[in-house]
Amino acid sequence: MSIGIIAIVLSIVAILIVAFILFIVRPRAARPDDLPLPDIAEISQPIDYTSLPEETPRSLGERFLAAPLAIKALVLLAPVVLIGVIAALLLTFGGLGGSNATPTPVPPQPRLVVERAEVAGAGKIVVVVQTENLPAGATLTALMREDGQEFPWFDPETALAQPDPLSGAAQIVLDRRANAPTPRQDATYTVIAIASDQSGEIARSDPATLDVLRPFVNDFYAIAAEPTVAPALTPTATQPPATPEPSPTAVEATRELTGTATIAGNIRREPNREAEVLGRLALGEVVTLIERSIDGEWYRVTTSEGLSGWVSRTLLVVDQNLAAQLPVATPTDLRKAAVFNGGNVRTSPSLRGLVIDQINAGESVFLLARNADSTWLKIINERKMTGWVSRTLLTIAPDDLRRLPVSNETVPTPLPATVAALPPPPTPNATVPPATGLTAIVFNGGNVRAAPNLQGQVLDQINARETVQLLSKTPDGNWYRITNVRGVTGWVNRTLLTIDPDVARRVPVGQ
Repeated sequence: MSIGIIAIVLSIVAILIVAFILFIVRPRAARPDDLPLPDIAEISQPIDYTSLPEETPRSLGERFLAAPLAIKALVLLAPVVLIGVIAALLLTFGGLGGSNATPTPVPPQPRLVVERAEVAGAGKIVVVVQTENLPAGATLTALMREDGQEFPWFDPETALAQPDPLSGAAQIVLDRRANAPTPRQDATYTVIAIASDQSGEIARSDPATLDVLRPFVNDFYAIAAEPTVAPALTPTATQPPATPEPSPTAVEATRELTGTATIAGNIRREPNREAEVLGRLALGEVVTLIERSIDGEWYRVTTSEGLSGWVSRTLLVVDQNLAAQLPVATPTDLRKAAVFNGGNVRTSPSLRGLVIDQINAGESVFLLARNADSTWLKIINERKMTGWVSRTLLTIAPDDLRRLPVSNETVPTPLPATVAALPPPPTPNATVPPATGLTAIVFNGGNVRAAPNLQGQVLDQINARETVQLLSKTPDGNWYRITNVRGVTGWVNRTLLTIDPDVARRVPVGQ
């Protein structure tokens, strides 16, 4: 019950009390039976009433004291009733008490937090963002600063991403633009994530300090490698001076790829944590890299003492560009499964895992592990990406499923510089339109088709976070002709791409 209604009820009760008092204690008219009998002695002597002094109350107080009880009660209660009625009217009609309407709830404000910003490849910066309360369709981009001033190092047209609808996580890849300014080693670089929709900017994060990973320091700051100077021969006194000869063309010898241990750890017989331990890797020890596992998580190394075995990549600092050129060890004991339906590859065995790649119908994958209830499988896809996929996406033999070890381990988010691409399939004979210079980011993986419809022949795939070249679009804008990172040209559906509206308007219409 509201305050206004309570006040009205109390006012009515007060009025009823006043009326009841007036009714109960009202003065009664004198009846003949109530009059006292006259004194006989007084009857014989008439009284002259005109000679008696008049007793009239002089002040309001005397009048109040001389008034009947009903009048006194009315005088006392009337102001209370009047005040109650006025308060009830004010409270009811928006006076002192204000409106009783339920206030409209304020929607939660969008929020962005940059969890990690690091130079993670040659000419690449990876920004991992956690989002909250973003509206559907919001797009993320980034802003880079040098000592607090905007620093135009990356290409803004490719620095676009959309958050995962379940986890809210997003990964923005900043690619170094042509003629980008050179960073200074004595400057502080920060990155800010920005969210926007059709109305414009809706949220931005606090600045996060950019972390330049050790293998990419020279590339980021454009530090030239120091040339190796051969020691000069000192001629002896008896040796005649050598005749100057033209300097031969320097030929760089094949260099062994090495890694330095940042953490002491085990050297194992096989590239997995359950394999037999052959020895220990000491902190700061330098080892020679021989090959890498198919998922890129392990390196087969040789120590200075001649011990050979597998070491987790988390223990070593390695130049990732050179590591990608290492031969891949072909697994001999891993089981395989066919992909029944395309879907996402995630970092953990749940729908909240970050999407890091896709599998497509008709592909095959290596099986690594399963979760406790066998609803998720840890796999290696044809792009050599390790992650978790739903069991419903694969055709797997029951015996192979039972033999898989149980695991719930989260897969580290891969760096873009270490992702290996599939070999390009044969491109059909078709006239490719000229390049437009317009690009888009792949939001979700899917098929590249020979025609702008679902019946078109599948030529290749596009995968999340890749950049594609936009060549043309259908008149209704539902299909775009693109060239993917493997150089395959074909048609993809609009729903697979994140395209800036201004870029979409500039793509020419074609068939």
